[in-house]
Amino acid sequence: MTMPTLILNGDGSTEDANAAALDLLRLTLDELRALPPGALSPEAPDPAATTAFRQQWERQGSPDLSGESTIRRLDGSEVRVKFGITPSEDGRFVAILEEVATSVEAPPVLYTAGQVLAHWRAAERRLAEVREGSAEWQAVTREIETFRARYQALFDR
Repeated sequence: MTMPTLILNGDGSTEDANAAALDLLRLTLDELRALPPGALSPEAPDPAATTAFRQQWERQGSPDLSGESTIRRLDGSEVRVKFGITPSEDGRFVAILEEVATSVEAPPVLYTAGQVLAHWRAAERRLAEVREGSAEWQAVTREIETFRARYQALFDR
C-alpha cells in the first residue's frame, strides 16, 4: 500500500502529491495546488502563531516533525491523520499522511524526533519503577510502544 505523500513548498503550498494523498484529500492535483497553505485545516490559520512556530522550529534546526491532526476536506468532511514531515535539501518538505481512528475532535499533536525520544526514555524510566504486570505497568508499556512507533515513523520515511 502506498502512503499518501505530498511535496510542500517552503511557504506551505503544495507542489506535488501522489494518488493516495489525492484520494485521501478527495482533490485533484490542480485543486490541491490552487489552495493556500492551511486551507484544509478545520481552524482558520493564525498568521502570528504560524510565524512564531516557524521561527522557533528554524532556531531548533528544522527537525523532522510528526503528530496527528484533523483535515477538513473541501466537501466539509473531516479525517484524522497521523503525519510526518521531513525537510528536503531543496527547501521543500516531504509530508507523509496516514488515516487514523482518533476522533476528529481531538486536538492536534505535534512532536519533533527529539521530543518523541525524550518522552520514550522518560516512559522507560517510569516502567522500571512500577510493579510488572500491574495496570500502571501495562499503561506505561503501551505508552512506550506508542513513542517507539512514532519515533520509527520519523525514520521510516
